[in-house]
Amino acid sequence: MRITERVIPQYESMVKRAGGVVYLMAGLEAKFFAGKALNPTHYYAFKSEERREAYIEEFFKDLAERAESKAERKAAAKAIKEKAANEMKVGDIYCSSWGYDQTNVDFYKIVEVKKSSAVIVRVGSKTVLDNGSYTEVVPAPEHEIGEPMLKRMGQYGFSMSSFDTACKWNGKPTYKTGWGYGH
Repeated sequence: MRITERVIPQYESMVKRAGGVVYLMAGLEAKFFAGKALNPTHYYAFKSEERREAYIEEFFKDLAERAESKAERKAAAKAIKEKAANEMKVGDIYCSSWGYDQTNVDFYKIVEVKKSSAVIVRVGSKTVLDNGSYTEVVPAPEHEIGEPMLKRMGQYGFSMSSFDTACKWNGKPTYKTGWGYGH
């Protein structure tokens, strides 16, 4: 059975403000709920009415500060994303390094730029150093692999899958696990 509604305790009064609610109960007890939480974030019995009131004020102040911080982070992420989208141009190379117990590298080239998206195609790579256990590779933009795909620019680059983000290539050879190593 899944609980989808908050279980409201027996209370004498409640204090509700943006971001949360506090149920004041008998015996100077209080249950604090943040946002849409089903379970209380705090459940305390206080020694005095003054301490309970001070704690309630502190609780709502903390909720407001958290909401403000979240809004600031969201605005900063949006600005980074817009800047990255505005700097995209045809021919830019993006690199994705991923893997478990081994490092795989994929390169992508932008073939068309839209407002905050780009049509990208995977490109091959050239080995510039092969040490046996590891290699260093650079993109081969002339060797396209597969079909072009439309991807939206994110805060860190293009999300290729749940575990794989392609970021702008820095122009330096990229480490890759050598053939036959890893799994």
